[in-house]
Order: sequence, then structure tokens, then C-alpha cells
Amino acid sequence: MTGISARATALLGCAAGALAVHALAPPVYAGALALFALIGGLWLTQALPLAVTALLVPVGAVALGLAAPAAALAPFANPVIFLFLGGFALAAALQRHGLDRALASGVMRLAGGRRLGAVLLLAAMAALLSMWISNTATAAMMLPLALGLLRGDDEPDDGTTAQPGSTAAAGGTGDAIGARERIFVLLVLAYSCSIGGIATPVGSPPNAIAAAQAGIGFAQWLGFGLPAVALLWPLMLGLLGLLLRPRLGGRVELAPVRIEWTRPRMLTVAIFGATVAAWIGGAPLARALGIAGDTDGIVALAAIALLVGSGALGWPELERRAQWGVLLLFGGGLALSALMQASGASRFLAEGVIGLVQGAPAWLVLAGVVAFVVFLTELVSNTASAALLLPIFLPMAELLGLPAPAAAATIAIAASCAFMLPVATPPNAIVFGTDQVPQREMMRCGLWLNLACIGAITVLAGWLWA
Repeated sequence: MTGISARATALLGCAAGALAVHALAPPVYAGALALFALIGGLWLTQALPLAVTALLVPVGAVALGLAAPAAALAPFANPVIFLFLGGFALAAALQRHGLDRALASGVMRLAGGRRLGAVLLLAAMAALLSMWISNTATAAMMLPLALGLLRGDDEPDDGTTAQPGSTAAAGGTGDAIGARERIFVLLVLAYSCSIGGIATPVGSPPNAIAAAQAGIGFAQWLGFGLPAVALLWPLMLGLLGLLLRPRLGGRVELAPVRIEWTRPRMLTVAIFGATVAAWIGGAPLARALGIAGDTDGIVALAAIALLVGSGALGWPELERRAQWGVLLLFGGGLALSALMQASGASRFLAEGVIGLVQGAPAWLVLAGVVAFVVFLTELVSNTASAALLLPIFLPMAELLGLPAPAAAATIAIAASCAFMLPVATPPNAIVFGTDQVPQREMMRCGLWLNLACIGAITVLAGWLWA
């Protein structure tokens, strides 16, 4: 079958599936569910470029009468989109001045020259940071360091000079970084951000929603979140290692770089540090100033303005380096999530799945709900998944004699474990935007990790409930 016929077959199959859903679904939900099926099918089959499929969400919503044009397009202006753009700008500035490679070299030295040790150190740093600041901001901050580790010493940086004789590699091939190694490092980074955010109530929006609805305090949440991270993070590392078998052993040194501290470089470091500080500690300051809401996106816009205005980064270079398709992709995911929530279609799906397992043993109900949350979050934001399912599942948990705090925490933890699709979480989208992680590999590794996490969360929840 040729590439053209395969694409045509996928398009026809997605369209036929959407029409079938429209015909079989209750009329009040038919349009939203049909669009959900069409977009999900196109994202899974890649019959169209992912960003183009994302653009079909508002088009379909307006064509089907599900939303007005302004409402359909509003999610593309969500603050998280601008947080993405700010992350791209910071990464571009660091790379332009060779600072990413200098940072990576420092991490490598801290890891004793072992590339695997440096990768694990970066992953641990990402997980720890994600406990306290947004997963998106953490992924954006850590990505330049990961890319620096993946760049060979034969790739010169503008304005930097490598000291000769500094590269040591086992067998003389330590600098060779293959596709499997690149995929491993970037997926480990993304997944560490998502898993680390489980640990605290402030680590991820679903945690805060669950804590509020079930009356869980900060210390009590740690009793749920920390064991989950302790279980899921090593599981993720081990499973990705088995699936990808990366060759990251041996002692390998990135060539130490000598950087001339020019004014643009110092400005870049200062702006990067101020942006990170604002992402970490900006919320109390915003509250003190009477600013309501999440300010991460505003901080990102300020960083872009400072980088370009100071000359540390040229606007044409940002235009070249920013992954505009990724911004459209995540905007489409947010639009689809908002549409499903506003139409009631997500609630309809949730009630249907829970109805199928109602009356079954508690562990089977739990496994079914966890699986549904995990796979629903692949196409619907984890915040929406938690917001939709918690009001349904908490009363059901009480009827089954299950403790509400543990049930709420289980839903929130599962909502952070969507690893298959770029659109599922911001960290997934950010590493996908490097063009070094093929979607088929993210789907393959993510599917196995989803299944492993479903089992692990079910076992963990059974222990928590006991």
C-alpha cells in the first residue's frame, strides 16, 4: 500500500468512525462525541499533521454548532500556550550563547563524567522541581540542559571554545548519541516532570482539585503523593530502559567550554534566573500585589520581551526556533477538552464507564476508573479529567465504603499518568517539539507505561484504602 493510499484509508476510516459515533450517540452529545472520535483518530493515525488536526477542533466545533467562533478559538490563547512560548524563548537564548552546553557540562562533571548518571541527575532534578512549580515550567527549564547532554562535542557553539584533550569516552565512542538514547533522555525528562508533580497538592492542578473536594491537607496529601512518586518514577525509568535499551554507560565528558561573559550572555543568565525565580516564588508576590490567577504565562511574556528588547535574542531567531506547531497542537487539545466539558460529553463517557463496573468488586471498579482516567487524559486535559470524574467517583466511593481522601488522590494521580500522546500533557508536547522523539515511539513507550501505571496505581490505591 502506498503512502498516499494509506493516508486516504486512515482519513476515510476516521471519518467513518466519527459518523458511526454520531449515529449511535445520544443526540445531545452526538456532535461533541463525533468530533472527539474524529480528532482522536486523526491524532492516533497521524493521517494529517498533528497541528493541522488541532486546527480542525475549532473548525469542527463551529461547523457542528457546538460553540461560537470566539469560544472555539479562546483556548488557543490559554496562558499555558504563552508559557510554552516563553520556554522556547529561554531555550533559544541559552542555546544561542552556548550556555545550555556549559550547564550540561557542569551537570556531567557533577555526575562524575558518567552520562547515565547525568541523565538520572537531570531526571531527579526535574521530578523534584515539579513538586513545587508547574510541570510545564520545569520541562521548559530542564530541556536546554537535556539537549546540551545530547549534543556531541563536534557541534560547536557560537562564541565558545572547547579545551583540547578533554573528551574521554570508553572505547572512544562515548560521544555517539543514537536515536534510542535521544528518545530515552527526552522521554525520561518529560515523564519525570509529570510524575514528580504528583507529590504535593501544588505540583499539578488535579492534585489541588482533589484536595479541595475531599478536604485533604498538605501533610495528608504527602502521604499519598510521595509513595506514588517513589513507586512510579523508578518504574518509569526501568520500563523505558527495557523498551529502548539506551547505551548510556561508560565515562563520557562533554568538552569543558570556556565562555566569554559578554553583555548578552550575562543578560540571558539574569533573565533566565529571574524567570525561574518568578515561576517558583511569584504566586505569593502576585497575591500581595492583588493579582488574581496564575501568572506563569505573564512571566513568560515578560521574559520574551526582556530577551528580545535587551538584544540577548533576536526576534527572527525566536521565530525560527519556536515550535509553532506544538503551540497549535496543545491549543487544539485545550479546545477539545473545553468542548467536551462544556457539552457534557465527558461526563456522559465517565458515567457510562463507571456504570459498567458498578456492582463489581472494589478492586475492579478501581482498576476500571484508573484506566479510564489515564486514557481519557490522553485527549482531555488532566485538569478536566479530574474535575469531571471526582464529583462522580467520590459519592460512588462512599457507597462502596471507600475513604474519600484516598479515592480522590487516586483519581488525581491517574490523571498525571498519560504518557502516549504529545497533546496529553505539556511536558510531552515540549519534548515532542524538539523533533527528536517520533510520535510512534512516544505512543509505543507511553502505552506500556500507561498499562504499568494502571496496575501500579491500583495496587497503591488498595494499600492506601486499607
